[in-house]
Amino acid sequence: MKFSFIFFFIIPLLCFSQEHKIVTGKSLDRFQFGYSTLSDVREQYKSEIITDTITSNCPHTDKCGKSIYGELNSLFIKKLGMVFQANYQTGELIHKVLLYAPFKGKIDTSKNIALGKTTVKEIYKQYPKSRLTSTNGKKHWIIKNDNISFLVTRLASDKNYPIEFTAIENRLIKAIILNPIRDLMNVDFEDSCRIPLFAPKTEIHRNCYVSKRKIGFYTINFGGVSNYKSVKNGYWKEFYPNHIIKEEGNYKKGKKIGEFKYYDKNGILIKTKKHSRFLFW
Repeated sequence: MKFSFIFFFIIPLLCFSQEHKIVTGKSLDRFQFGYSTLSDVREQYKSEIITDTITSNCPHTDKCGKSIYGELNSLFIKKLGMVFQANYQTGELIHKVLLYAPFKGKIDTSKNIALGKTTVKEIYKQYPKSRLTSTNGKKHWIIKNDNISFLVTRLASDKNYPIEFTAIENRLIKAIILNPIRDLMNVDFEDSCRIPLFAPKTEIHRNCYVSKRKIGFYTINFGGVSNYKSVKNGYWKEFYPNHIIKEEGNYKKGKKIGEFKYYDKNGILIKTKKHSRFLFW
């Protein structure tokens, strides 16, 4: 699984709603962390040239090297200076958004920011409670504000951290990184149930798990490792990354039971299949 980019749901995340927007000529209001996917990005920006790529999951850039941080599925919109990174677990859910030149737009309720033109001093006027830090590789100065990071080129002649922002106040912002507060799809609810992955925002059904004893060699407990694993149980729904139903039916201790319905990516029923009710455990 690999990379990606941004947006929202029931739990307040990094909300870009009517009061919190990124404006790049096209609104990103409909995206949110923990819900939106690479498929959503493709649909929203279908009039733009979008490049599928792989980028590094660096804390402060996308070019730190896969050997340290790994790689993610990503989409790059060069014209707008935007990179959407997906998470490891699904390779589809937006994990992080990176903004580079020629990005020009508005973040939150702040004034317009034009990468390569906006200075550190201007950022501190908009975000007075920001703190200045640096990367381990000392390649950038980082201005952190909540879940937003502004990157500034760090020169070899610069003093070591800590320094005051006034020492670099006339330097230009090189990049912006947007991170989620939390990933909604990883939130567990009561009784090990959760909203189905990729489900539309209107979905209220929850998929549930139950503990099942492992068999064979797994019945011997080594080093305190549990002999039980979580498996699907009860009525389940699965969705495509475009939030369209993929399949639905009942599970019993991880095994499909009875009639299952299967759909194509447009939500059209393509087949039904009955599964045996006979179990060995």
